[in-house]
Amino acid sequence: MAHPGFFQRQASARRNTSLLVFLFLTAVALITLAVCLVGYLVTRSETSGLPFHYWLLTSHGLITASAVVLLICMGSLIRWVDLAGGGSRVAKMVGARPIDPDTRDSDERKLRNIVEEMAIASGVAVPELYIMDNETGINAFVAGYTPGSAVMVVTHGSITQLNRDELQGVVGHEFSHIFNGDMRLNVRLIALLSGILMIGQIGSFLLHASFYSGGRSSARNRDGRARQPWEFLAWLCLLSATWVYFSDA
Repeated sequence: MAHPGFFQRQASARRNTSLLVFLFLTAVALITLAVCLVGYLVTRSETSGLPFHYWLLTSHGLITASAVVLLICMGSLIRWVDLAGGGSRVAKMVGARPIDPDTRDSDERKLRNIVEEMAIASGVAVPELYIMDNETGINAFVAGYTPGSAVMVVTHGSITQLNRDELQGVVGHEFSHIFNGDMRLNVRLIALLSGILMIGQIGSFLLHASFYSGGRSSARNRDGRARQPWEFLAWLCLLSATWVYFSDA
């Protein structure tokens, strides 16, 4: 019979998961407002100095906010499609290599035996195993959309520094993520995070470009006309597509 504390911790973990999702969505909202604030400062002279909350309802504000949300969604969607390969795609993203089922390495064999034993005891398919050879820390994670397609990634430090009982505890913890469906949420959050990071990368690029373009000249066309916000947004769209395309290179 399960200890009462187990159910309390399970409920707490679910609350933390909901909080994590809320924080991700809050980050999207704050990033959108931050970019809108930049757009407000750029176009304030053209909108007669309207207060920021009124500016958000103008065409400038709506276009800016819509473009930021669209960019985040576009980056997330592209990453989502990229992760359609499931857990194996995530494992390759972190530089992990698959462990040969017939491996003769004693540490890898120990891990495989533990995973196979726990898979049989729990009645699920044996997840595909990957190892991060260059990671000396103790860590592990599972990824995938379904228990049958899950992969387990373990660091080199985990299989070399932990004894069998300790490694079994780590593996058991990862099996709990497979049962609770946490790994599906992780893949979705990776996609959302990719869209958020894309905005940051684009902003960093534009910030550096502004220093090299000669200050004020970067904000004006050759005829001296101030650039419109949608001109900057067009550059954002182009740069975002380029960043996503080459991010996996």
